[in-house]
Amino acid sequence: MSERRIRDHEVEDIAAERIVELGLDPLTFRAMFGIFRLGGRMFNDLESTIHKPAGWSLAGFRVMFLLWVGGPMESHEIARLAGLSRAAISSAVNTLERDGLVDRRRESDDRRVVTVYLTDDGAERLEAAYRAQNAREGVLLGGLNTDELSTLTDLMRRVSSTRIDD
Repeated sequence: MSERRIRDHEVEDIAAERIVELGLDPLTFRAMFGIFRLGGRMFNDLESTIHKPAGWSLAGFRVMFLLWVGGPMESHEIARLAGLSRAAISSAVNTLERDGLVDRRRESDDRRVVTVYLTDDGAERLEAAYRAQNAREGVLLGGLNTDELSTLTDLMRRVSSTRIDD
């Protein structure tokens, strides 16, 4: 006897039914399920189509993008703004530095503090990759019109600004 395969689109509905059985809120589950699923899809798509071919990870791109936007930064500031751990930033910066895309400089009496700079080559390669990413973003979000994109952006900002007390 073979087991029935659950189709991708059925997972959310079946899970929501189980959530209701537990007496929990299926609407917040569906919203979070959609956020995780969409985030994973976007992350995987951009990393495989844009960033891996460019020679870095999406985390590496995030580091370079922040340096491109904000100028040289200390590693802990990059981690905060990127929403990544210091270990993830350190690993990404190691790879980017090895490839000549960023430089690290110790500019403080505290030898543990390093400032990361985007190199000229890093800036050129980042700009080329971001042009490709922006085109891909247009494809990924192509099902939404301008008003819907604005609404989605506003909703994501509202959710992101929700204070979470640990």
